[in-house]
Amino acid sequence: MASLIEEIKAKVDVVDEVGLVVGLQKSGKSLKGLCPFHNERTPSFYVFPESQTWHCFGCNEGGDIFSFVEKQQGLEFRDALLYLAEKAGIAVEGYEGDRDPEQERETHAAKERLRKLNEDAQLWFHQLLLRSKEAAEARAYIRKRGISTESVIAFGLGYAPDRWDGLCNYLLGLGYSERELVNGGLARVRGNTSVWEPMDGHNERAGETEENEAEQGGSRKSGGVYDYFRNRIIFPIRDIRGRVIGFGGRALGDEPPKYLNSPQTALFEKNTVLYALDLAREAIKLEKQVIIVEGYVDAIIAHQYGTKQTVACIGSAITEKHIQQLKKLTKQVTLALDPDAAGAAATEHGIQEALKGFDRKVVPVPLAEEGSGAPRWRRRAEPRGMIRLEEQVDAEINVLQLPAGEDPDEVIQRDFVAWSYAVAHPLPLVDYYFVVKTADLNLREPAGKSEAAKRLLPVIGMISDRIKRDAYLRKLAGMISIDERSLNDELQRLLSRQRSPGVRAEFKERGGQHLGSENGRAQPAEHGAGDEDELAAGQKEQGGQAKGQARGEEREREKTRTFGLDRYSRNRLQWEDYLIGLLLKNPGLSKHICGIITDGDFAGTDTRELYRIINTVYQRGSSPLYQPFEEYVPSVLLGTLARARKNIEAGSPLDGEGLIRDAEQCAFRLKRASLRKKITELGNILREAESARDIATTRQYQEQLQECYRQLRTIDSATHLQG
Repeated sequence: MASLIEEIKAKVDVVDEVGLVVGLQKSGKSLKGLCPFHNERTPSFYVFPESQTWHCFGCNEGGDIFSFVEKQQGLEFRDALLYLAEKAGIAVEGYEGDRDPEQERETHAAKERLRKLNEDAQLWFHQLLLRSKEAAEARAYIRKRGISTESVIAFGLGYAPDRWDGLCNYLLGLGYSERELVNGGLARVRGNTSVWEPMDGHNERAGETEENEAEQGGSRKSGGVYDYFRNRIIFPIRDIRGRVIGFGGRALGDEPPKYLNSPQTALFEKNTVLYALDLAREAIKLEKQVIIVEGYVDAIIAHQYGTKQTVACIGSAITEKHIQQLKKLTKQVTLALDPDAAGAAATEHGIQEALKGFDRKVVPVPLAEEGSGAPRWRRRAEPRGMIRLEEQVDAEINVLQLPAGEDPDEVIQRDFVAWSYAVAHPLPLVDYYFVVKTADLNLREPAGKSEAAKRLLPVIGMISDRIKRDAYLRKLAGMISIDERSLNDELQRLLSRQRSPGVRAEFKERGGQHLGSENGRAQPAEHGAGDEDELAAGQKEQGGQAKGQARGEEREREKTRTFGLDRYSRNRLQWEDYLIGLLLKNPGLSKHICGIITDGDFAGTDTRELYRIINTVYQRGSSPLYQPFEEYVPSVLLGTLARARKNIEAGSPLDGEGLIRDAEQCAFRLKRASLRKKITELGNILREAESARDIATTRQYQEQLQECYRQLRTIDSATHLQG
């Protein structure tokens, strides 16, 4: 039986799906239009009907119909799968893999019932706030905080009355059971009359005092349960598709806690949800920025005043799961948390989660050389063309500085011009660290100078851009009145301790020979199977580089197996299965290959999603979570999971450096394949531009083609140097 993914792709054309949001026009064998993911005047977004893929050569995003739906609608894979399956008229329950279809149907039905329960509860809360006399204090509080009527309606705010069983009686009257109310996080069990466990196995119980009060003073109309939220402003919490999945309640009286969120349910987990993301999604994509604030009211006021790219973290802690959602929409994260001690700690935590959650990309960093213009004491006698491959976080993380003692909503309402300027000019991450990491130091004293260097040199060492690194080194030297050369020597010692053996390579711009710089010996460049034809074809279009050179290099390759698959194999999906198998068996390998490839380099929809999940669950060297990996995998991917594991079992056992080299070689091959595909696409588009005598477009794509070849040469050299 064909997989669900294959069935969907066979029935839903990527051209039709993209055409819903992009005006497409014929361009040779492809179609082109204005990219929906970045602002542009000249079309650089292409759809390729033959391969059922798309690519934007302006922002370098691409993929298949699944990746388009995920990115365009900001959906997780599971939701994109359901959306496309519904469009294709396919019942998802028939493709559960090893899971029981009947159990899957029951779980799905229970979640839909819970969604309906939440919607009914939200409507009840909302109508009480708008019309009930007992909500007068709540309405007064909302006016005091500056929230407009329009915002109350847009965000669906509500009121939970100071009664023990108001909501329970209403929902029971609609036909819901007491068990459903408890499982949905809307009610608690009175005393110990009956203890029910929600569907996810968690049950947040009230304290004994509160339960006893309910037993003594509460009405018995609702049987064995009572309302979870009482005497609170209610903030409905929605998923990215706008469906209510939980609630946040702000106390109107003095009874703690000040803020109370729904307990964990089958739909709601506060560490994965961002408040107002459903309303902010389009603005985030348009502005290419997301602003993260701490409170519900902060987010509402920001939207009310026009800063609609704002979301709030629930419980003040930014998590990697939050970042995983946001990176589908933008690569610029601006933290605007409260300017107090707790807010500073939350900002530091958020920075670390963002650095961990975003993808890495490999950046070829040229090394200093004689005559480079750098100070004489900085120069290195390196051969011309020497590079080092470094990992760099593929994101921009910065901090919005707020006046001391003022929360975002207060700043917005007091001085919106100042807020707007701060949003447009946030403090870069390194500058933020320069401020916060030296705030408690006396920089006039030797001890303070030494401590400042100790804290900030590792931060400077994170910067891959050499010019920026030098600029911040000079800034630190001026700040603590220390010779720049001394600081640089200390920085180099620090980097040499942190860095694993560097990937160093040099290459010639013309000719076929690539030199490995670690040992000074000339080594031929290695290409994967099929490289020679595509490279030669591309070189012909670029002005006539020799066709036979690549074929000669191919014949000179060492005829051995580097790992469990034949290195001459042309089956790209088989390589992807093998790499996934390696990562499943050895999660620690993630940190070695995440800088080589991204999920966008995978041709298979299933393997691409598994790679993304692996990087989420086993994030670059962190400890694996103590749950079976299958728990994080959609049912439809369980077959691919089993196939990848079976693939790796057939290979010869490796460990240590051999295992790392194995994974890196496989990742490099997949990256090459991705680059070769892009070269083919660029070649076709370039011919169209040349035929149309479009000089500007021709020049643009020629430059991109050259960049693809440059990356291939760099990878070829690095592959040899790593074994």
